[in-house]
Order: sequence, then C-alpha cells, then structure tokens
Amino acid sequence: MRVLYSPYLWLTMDTQQIAQHILDIATKKKVDFCEVAVFKNEFLLKRLRRGQVDQPPAEESWGVDMAIVKGKRRKSITFDNPLLAERMIEKSLEYLKFLPEHEITLPRQVFEKAQCVANSFDEETALLEDSRLLEVVLQLNSALEAKGLILSGKITAGRGEIYYMNSIGSAQSCVYTLVGSGFFSFDLKDASISAYANTGGSSFESLDLERVSQELISKCELQRQLPKGDIFEKLREGNDLRMDVILEPYFLEPIFDWLGFFGFNGLMVERGESFISKKIGQELLGKNIDISDNPLDSRLQGIAVPFDFEGMPRSQVMLAQKGRIMNALYDSELARRLGKESTGNALPPSQRAEGAAPFNLVVEGGKSSLEEMIDSCQQPTLWITKLHYLGMKHFQTATMTGIAQHGVFLIEKGKVSQCMENVRFEEIIPEALKRVEMMGPSRLVFDPMSAGMPSGTVVPAMKIKDFRFVGSTKRTM
Repeated sequence: MRVLYSPYLWLTMDTQQIAQHILDIATKKKVDFCEVAVFKNEFLLKRLRRGQVDQPPAEESWGVDMAIVKGKRRKSITFDNPLLAERMIEKSLEYLKFLPEHEITLPRQVFEKAQCVANSFDEETALLEDSRLLEVVLQLNSALEAKGLILSGKITAGRGEIYYMNSIGSAQSCVYTLVGSGFFSFDLKDASISAYANTGGSSFESLDLERVSQELISKCELQRQLPKGDIFEKLREGNDLRMDVILEPYFLEPIFDWLGFFGFNGLMVERGESFISKKIGQELLGKNIDISDNPLDSRLQGIAVPFDFEGMPRSQVMLAQKGRIMNALYDSELARRLGKESTGNALPPSQRAEGAAPFNLVVEGGKSSLEEMIDSCQQPTLWITKLHYLGMKHFQTATMTGIAQHGVFLIEKGKVSQCMENVRFEEIIPEALKRVEMMGPSRLVFDPMSAGMPSGTVVPAMKIKDFRFVGSTKRTM
C-alpha cells in the first residue's frame, strides 16, 4: 500500500531526512543497492545591465540524484521534488526490466566521515541579505561611472547542503556558502571597448573588489588610449600565426577545466580517448607544470566538497608533477572494473557513465607579476584577458580552439602598443604547456551560474611562447 505524505511535509525535512526517506522507499521495493545524493540550495542573484539591476531573482531549489540496482541492471534517476520519490522509483523499476544486463560489482566499503573543508561556511553570508549584493554593485558602479564606464554582469550569493547516503551504510554531508561574480565594463561612447573580471569565495569577505575595479578600469583606459589593430590584417585567409602570449587566469581556467575532465578522466584514459592514454609516467607537459585535484587547498577559499558521490573522502591527487603525468582519476566502480584504485572522484549517480573527473583543479604558478611579464616581452606578444568559448578539436591530443575577448593587447619591446581585434586560437594544449616561460601567483577563478555545488579552479597567469592563432573576429558593436 502506498504511504501518503502531506505535500508540505518534505519542506520541513532536512537533506539527511529526505535521503533516508528515499532510501527507505527503495529498500521496501527490494532493490539490491540504492544510493542517493540530495542537494538543497538557496541563492540571491543580481544581473546587471548598463549599471542597473536588470534581473533580481531569488530561489530555493532541491535536487535528488540517485541510482538503484536490481540484479544485473542499474538505473539512475533525477528529480527536483522529494515528494515524487516513491513514484519515480516505481517507474524506474518498471523501466529497469527492459535495460540490458551487465556485470555490476556492488560497493562493499563503508567510508569514514569526511572532514569539513575549512572556511566552507560563513554565518554572515548565510543570511543572504539583499543589501550586501547591492553594496557590491553600488561600489563598483560608482568607481566605473567616475571613469565614464558602464557596469554589466552578475553577482550571486548562496547557501546550500549536500547529503549522500547509500544502502550499505556510507553517509556524508556538507554545508556551504558561496559568493561569486563576473563583471564587465563598457565604454559609454564606444561599446567595442570592454573588460572582464571576476572574484568570489565562500563569503563576502572573499571578494577582491579593489582588484576587480582596477582591472575593469585599467583595461578600458588602455583601449581608449591605444590605436586599434588586427594581427591578421595583412595575412591571407587560411594562414595561421604563432606569437608569444600572456594569458590571464580567466582565459586559462576553462582550458584547464576541460583538460581535467577530458584528459584525466579515467574512463577516457582507458578507452584511449585522452592525451595521457598509455602515457602515465611520461613527461607530457613542461617541467614547471604541477597540477592536482585538491579540495584542501586554502586558495580555493572553502569552495570545495570534501567527499565524492560514492561517499569517499577526498584528498589531494597529483595529476602532473614537474610535467610528468602521475595519475588518472577513477571512481570505485570504474576502478574495480579496470583493476585500479579509486581516487575519490565519483560524479553524481546520473553522471557516473561519463567517468570520473576533478572537482577542484589546482595549477601551481610562479612569482612573476603581470607587469614583469609585460616588461620581459622583447618579441611581439599578445596579452589576452578572457576566453569567450571553448571547443575540443581533438581529444587524443587535447587540441582546443576558442576566441579571446574583452581585452586583447599587443606588446612590443616591453610596452603595450595596440588594442587588437579579438583572435581565435587553435592549439595542442599539452604542447603549449611545454613552452611556459613565466607564471604569476595562482588564484581562485570563480564565476558560478548558481549556488548548486561549490567547485572552483585555482590557476595562474602564464606567459607562453609561440601560441597558435588562426584568425581574428571583427567587432560588430
């Protein structure tokens, strides 16, 4: 007989109670194994357009991501209303009969409780006061208006809970707060003049508004003062060009995120689809490149989850050390199937078929300032702020392409000489990482779309020799 619940009962329950409630339902349906991750988050968001709040949404949302196993069949389920749990499980059991059978090794290890990530929750930020977001907007807007610039972008603040539980007894939980932002500045009279900066962390105190303001203003001022150029103006269509580059963290963050997911994902490695397939232990990057997945790094400012979505506590995993590939990433199911060890990188149940991936990439940097990198440029060099979008051209070589935006400058003999048209690059990223000449200090790059899950990337600015460009894009504004 179906147990009836008040439609409002789940609103009074916390993530642990809901996870247990769902697990109890699955157990009564006589499944062999069940795992469930419950997400709850509340957030405020301010979208800014031309210096004014254009959209001020606020939301509380729930998410359930679970899987059930019966016999040799597994079915993942996602839904956003815990009240639907019994109905969703019943329907999934019906569908399960039609899925192909395959060998499933059920987990046996009950994991110990993960230690909370330091500074992951801030009481003041958790109040979600609208006025705090507006203070940030007003402060930046005032600084930009004084320079004849318009502020656009977004800022969000949120608090959340994640609870994971499975039917063999593993259970993990974390609570978190976050503040993230991505801001653009535009010239009042010439919208082709633009700049970008972001800042974030687990609290309002994490925001580096002085740096953001300085970056937004200084890059627009440079574009006002400098002549505009196009490095492809005198080249025939189809010709490429190699130039030294200074790439800021905003440009490099998505590149390293993709390198992490597609390059170090154990499933892709074992399939031969990664640039490190059959090459673990080899020196594929520059000797000055160290990359890890590390939720405990203090530069993440608390933006991390201390366990994976099989309930395994997470710790630092070295991916590349002095350019040498050290590890690929595995969840426990993938590890058992391939004769490896789990690294604590299981994705949520519904995403498990995509393999295992890093949650918090940390790319170690150096001590060079941006000014020192610019001063060192004796050859013509492009200084690039942000990546507009990214595409993977070839998985086995990690060849990526994308367009630079919101600040592209030409440096000649240590001086910034021109503001350039946006450029498209196409580069074999591991090869480019063999040509890194200078690096700045690594810092958190964090511009989230929501408060769904705390995950950030720590990356430096880099000066790279002979980066490949394949074209420029004329501005239409």
